[in-house]
Amino acid sequence: MRIFILLLLVILSIIPVNAKEFDSKNIQEIDGLRAELSYYTDLEGAQYTKTKQKLEKLISKDKLDYTFENRFDDVQRLINIQNYSASIYELNDLIANGYQISKSNELLGDVYNITKKPLNKIANCYKEAIRTDADNISAQYKLAKLYLREKRNILGIENLKEVIQKTQDEESLNEIIQNKITPKDRFEANELYEALGLTFLKLNRNYEAYGALEKAIKLNPNDIYLKYYLADLYFINDQNPQAISLYSNILTINPHDFQIMLSKAKALEKNGNIQSAHKQYLEILSENPASNSAKYGIYRLYKAQNADVILKTVYGQKDFSKQDYIEFAQILKDKNDIQGANKFIEFSKTFDKKVIQEKPAPVLEKKEEKKEEIKKENKKPAQQTKVQPKKQPKTQSKPQKTVKKQEKIDEKAIREEITTPKTIDKTSKKYIQLKKTLDKYEAITPKDKYTYIAIANTYKLMGDLKSALENYKCALRLEPTDSDIQYNIGLTYMELNSFETAKLHLEKAYNLNPDNKKVINLLTFVNQKLITNIVNEAYTKFEAEQYVPAFTILENGIKKFPNSAQLYYYRALVFSKMNRNSAQIMDLQKAIELDPSYYMAYYQLGYAYEKIKDERNALVAWERFLSIEPEEKDLIKEIEQKVLLLEKKYY
Repeated sequence: MRIFILLLLVILSIIPVNAKEFDSKNIQEIDGLRAELSYYTDLEGAQYTKTKQKLEKLISKDKLDYTFENRFDDVQRLINIQNYSASIYELNDLIANGYQISKSNELLGDVYNITKKPLNKIANCYKEAIRTDADNISAQYKLAKLYLREKRNILGIENLKEVIQKTQDEESLNEIIQNKITPKDRFEANELYEALGLTFLKLNRNYEAYGALEKAIKLNPNDIYLKYYLADLYFINDQNPQAISLYSNILTINPHDFQIMLSKAKALEKNGNIQSAHKQYLEILSENPASNSAKYGIYRLYKAQNADVILKTVYGQKDFSKQDYIEFAQILKDKNDIQGANKFIEFSKTFDKKVIQEKPAPVLEKKEEKKEEIKKENKKPAQQTKVQPKKQPKTQSKPQKTVKKQEKIDEKAIREEITTPKTIDKTSKKYIQLKKTLDKYEAITPKDKYTYIAIANTYKLMGDLKSALENYKCALRLEPTDSDIQYNIGLTYMELNSFETAKLHLEKAYNLNPDNKKVINLLTFVNQKLITNIVNEAYTKFEAEQYVPAFTILENGIKKFPNSAQLYYYRALVFSKMNRNSAQIMDLQKAIELDPSYYMAYYQLGYAYEKIKDERNALVAWERFLSIEPEEKDLIKEIEQKVLLLEKKYY
C-alpha cells in the first residue's frame, strides 16, 4: 500500500500544472481577502484600506513572491478554482499598475463573461484589450462572438472582418465559416456575405469567395466599397471583363472618382482595349490635368513610340521645350520606370539650350570677438513665424462645432513662441545692427553650440529661416542630446510649413526630455495641424464624390494618428456615403470613445442607427447629444423633436 501511495505521489508530481501556485500556508485566507477587496467600490475608503493592509501583512509574513508576473500567472489558478472575485481584484489591480494591460483586460472580460456580467461591461474589457494592443486578435474574436451571441449581428460581423484581416490562422478562419449566423435583414446578410467572402479569400478558396461577394453586392447594390474591392479582385486574377463591368457600374453612381476611373483604364489596357483605355485616361486628364497617373497610363499604351510622339499623345501639343521632356522624365522616375525616364532625358539632350545655374550665396566676412558675449545675446528670444491653421471644412449641410482636441493646446504659449519674421529692409538701421551682430558671431573660431544657436537666432530675427535652420543643425551635431536644439529645429521647420519634418524633430526633443512643456505644447499643435491637413485633403475628395480616395487618405491618417477622434468621425461620414453602415457606426463609436464630448459624433450616430431601424440605440445617441448642450440651436430643435417621439414609443 505504501509503495502504491509513493508511486501515486511521484506520478502527480510530474503532471504539468496549467497555473503557477503561490507557495503559502495561508493561501485560502489570502484568496479570501482578495475576493473581499473586489467588492469595494471606494478604493480610498477605510474598510478597503484596512483589508488591503491585512492582505499585505499576510503576504509579508509568508514571504510570498507577490510580483506582477506571479500574480498574473496566479489568476488562472483563481479562475480554475472558480474564485472569480479574487481574480477580478487581481486583474483590476494589474491593469491599474500598467502590467500586461491588453491581456489583463482580455482575461477580465473572460471572467465577466463567465459570471454573466452585463454585455457592455464585458465588451468594454475586450475593447480596451484591443485599444492597447491592436494585434490582440484573440480579444477581437471574443468581442465578435459576444456580439453575435447577443444577436447584435452588425457589430459582431464588423469585428469578425477585423479578425479576418489580421489573422493567418486557418483553424480560426475555418471556424468563422462554420459559425451559423442568422441575419435579421438584407443589410446584415450583405455584411455576412462580405465577411465570408474575405474569409474564403484568405483560405485561397477563390470560387467560393467570388460567390459570397457577389451575393453581398446583390443584397446591397449601392455598396461602392465592396464593388471596388470585388472589381480589384477580378483585376488581380485577370478576370478583366468582370472588373471593367464593375468599375463601369461604380462610375454610374460616382462618375468623378478618379481612382476608379484609373482602375478601369488599367483593366481596359490589360484586356487589350487600347483605344478605350486611351479614351478613359484622356477623360481623367480633362477633369484633372495634373494627374500623373493618367499621363503615365498613356505612356504605357504607347511606350514603344518615340518620346516626341508620346508627349504629343499625352498633351496634344505640337511643339515642346527641353524642360517638358525633363519634367515628363521625372514623372516616369516617380513611377519607378527608370528606362522610360532615361529615354526622355536622352531625347531632351537634342535641345541646345543653356542650363541656368544658381549663383552661390555670398560668404559673410568674419571678424574676431569674445565667446563670452554669445551666451548673453542668446538669452534674447528670437522672433518667429505665426502659423494660422487652415479653417476646418464642413462635411455636411448642417452646422457643426470643431471637434475638441485630445490634448489641450496652450494657445497663449504658442503665440509667445511664434511671431511673424518680417522682411527687413537691408538699408534699415535694424538690419544693419543685426548684420553687425551676425558678423561678430560668424567671426568666432572654433564655434561651440552656443555660437551656432546665437547665429541661428540672429538669422531668425532677420527673417532668414533656412540659414537659421542650418546653424541649429550645426549646434545639434555638437550636442546631439540637447532637447532645446531639437525643439528649435522643429519650430523652424514648422515655420517653413514642413510640418511632417517638424513632428519628427519635436518627437526627438520629447524623447530627450519628456518634461519639456513647450515641446509637448508645440508637438500637440503640430499634430493637430497635420490632422487638419489630412481632413482638408480628404474633404476635397469627399466633396468631389471621390469616396474611395477620401477613405484611403483617412485610413492612412488613422495609421499615423490612431487616437484622433476627428479622423474616425470623418471616415464615418465617408462610410455613410459608401453605404457601409456598420463600419460607420463603429467609427462613430470609436470617435466617442476617444472624445466623449464630441457631440456631432452622437448626432451622426443617431442617424446611423435610425438608418438600420435600431431606434432604441438612436434614442440613446441623441439623448447623449442633447446632454452635452451643443451650441447649434437648429440641431437641438431637430433632435428634440425626434427624442420626444421616440420617448413616447419606448419609455
